[in-house]
Amino acid sequence: MQRVLTAIVLVPLVVLAVFKAPFWLFALILAMIALPSADEYLNIAAAHNLKPLRTLTYVAVLAVLGYYYISVVIRGVRPLGLPGLQTLRDPWTQYQILLVVVSLMPFVLLVAAMHTEDVRQALPSAAVSYMALPYIGITLGFLLFTRGLIPDGAFAILYLLLVVWAGDICAYYVGRSIGRHRLAPRISPGKSWEGAAASIVGSMTIGTLMLVYNRPIAERLYDWKLLAGESVLSGRPMPEPNAIWMAILVSVSINIAAQLGDLAESMMKRGADVKDSGSLLPGHGGILDRIDALLLASPVLWYYCSFRKINF
Repeated sequence: MQRVLTAIVLVPLVVLAVFKAPFWLFALILAMIALPSADEYLNIAAAHNLKPLRTLTYVAVLAVLGYYYISVVIRGVRPLGLPGLQTLRDPWTQYQILLVVVSLMPFVLLVAAMHTEDVRQALPSAAVSYMALPYIGITLGFLLFTRGLIPDGAFAILYLLLVVWAGDICAYYVGRSIGRHRLAPRISPGKSWEGAAASIVGSMTIGTLMLVYNRPIAERLYDWKLLAGESVLSGRPMPEPNAIWMAILVSVSINIAAQLGDLAESMMKRGADVKDSGSLLPGHGGILDRIDALLLASPVLWYYCSFRKINF
């Protein structure tokens, strides 16, 4: 019952934040999700008898998210004849800067690990701390890119959430009802191949319907004042239609990434001999337990959107 009640409270708040929060507030909300998620991840690492560099990890995760936010904001600013700003607005330049930052961070962490009392813990401490950047910071950053750079990006994030949630719900109930063949018994004994198959079918069904009927859905969201429309003159949003085969491919790809994200966190928890990453969400565990699937699914959505393979 706690699981259901928590979902009833959280789902409307999440949808409201996705559609109605100003971009700066949406970024702040993601930062407020990233920090406790990073803390829960580091607690799991500590349960593996590792000694992560906590403060530097928090700073690094927030810095990466902040860079994603600034990248989006800069792209919307007029260069005003400033060649430097024009260069910073270039997507390729932004990716190069991010690559440099992410590439330098391991060396920064290694230098910081020199202060570790047990030298044998220095390398594992730096390594496990660095993992928080791609695992939490960069993956959540793709949600900022999707919301800020994709036309009607809020609709795209709603699609992502519903695809992941549909897969999770189908896997849970089908797995409990008829699950007989263990999917990964050493990692997550409760997961079954039957549940995984049901998850794919559930995500594929919801995702395909949303992408094939994206235009009427966008119109309804416009009626509910959740989407603003293409412009003041054109009014209602008129997204391009999506091919059924592409809708199926994208939805299944996101589901597979989400299931892998769930299994990855289960593996870390199993190795640490902990059931949940935290206890902030009654019936659901920690925040990381709720977003583990989204962490790997968000880059998949972004790349399909950025290459204009799907429309919202």
